[in-house]
Amino acid sequence: MNHDLLPGSTRLDNGRLLSRVTGPDERIECLSGVLWVTQDGDPRDIILEAGDGFDFDRRGRSVISAFDDSRLLLLTRLRP
Repeated sequence: MNHDLLPGSTRLDNGRLLSRVTGPDERIECLSGVLWVTQDGDPRDIILEAGDGFDFDRRGRSVISAFDDSRLLLLTRLRP
């Protein structure tokens, strides 16, 4: 699948960072490459490879770093 054509996906080149405020209603999907994800106040290091996803479980600043040229998708759950 050509992930470059997937609407809403973001390319993150090797060594680049993405910092944003996330919350428990959001999820990240790694479409290609390898990503490292961390959240403020969370001692875990989350490593995502192509096909993996992670549900953010706290509100606050999150940092996403690419260990390889990567493509990711950030999703927000719709509330009823």
